[in-house]
Amino acid sequence: MLRTLVEQYVEGRRHKRDLANRRWQQEERWREEDRAVDLAARAANEISAGRHGEVMRRLAGISYVTLRCHEDTWTFMARAAFGVWKPFWTQSTYDAGNRAGPDGRHLGLFTANPNLPKGRITKDADGMQDVFVSGHNLVRILDALRTVARSDEPARGAQGKTLYEKVSAVAGMIDLAEPAGRTTGFVVRIDDSLGERHTHKSSGTLTTSAVLATTPVRATAVPHRDKPTLPASPRRCEVVPPFRGDAPSSF
Repeated sequence: MLRTLVEQYVEGRRHKRDLANRRWQQEERWREEDRAVDLAARAANEISAGRHGEVMRRLAGISYVTLRCHEDTWTFMARAAFGVWKPFWTQSTYDAGNRAGPDGRHLGLFTANPNLPKGRITKDADGMQDVFVSGHNLVRILDALRTVARSDEPARGAQGKTLYEKVSAVAGMIDLAEPAGRTTGFVVRIDDSLGERHTHKSSGTLTTSAVLATTPVRATAVPHRDKPTLPASPRRCEVVPPFRGDAPSSF
């Protein structure tokens, strides 16, 4: 009887080791699958150095463009490029009450100067806004978004890649042979919009913004308001980011 008990004990231990080994092997397969998915996602979000360099070369020499987006989208980009931003800010210059811009503490947290004085950001309905940015800051924003696209977090990387594609679309619209100062009328719509059948309420000239990762790119002509701080451009147009191989329209 003692021998039987010993044999049962040994068999039970062996069975437990087998179960533990099979469980470890299954978990290892899952880990490998997760790593493969993460690597594929990171590869999909990668922006080549050659393409990035060409975009930087084209955008570095422009004057100003207007980014039309939701305040949360701008906050994401501004924090990546400048270190700190609050959704309700409409300027990067000092504001003692911290209602329209940074206070003294936040000013010290900027990693780069956003160069957005009063009048450069105008709020619209549903959190939408127009941000009037220089070519210098546009380059800085795109450089930061490329870094975000390389994130180890697939969701964050995808957001960085999506925003990079939309902002960099203006590079394809620039004619380097034309005289300077022709980009001040460019409006770059960053946030996608739902179709009319999905819109439940009117928000003026702008449609309800949708989630970037789930909505196909659609855009309609939106009138561009003159900025009070700079003279009006002789040519105004809205830049629609290309989607699925569509060639950008010429202006």
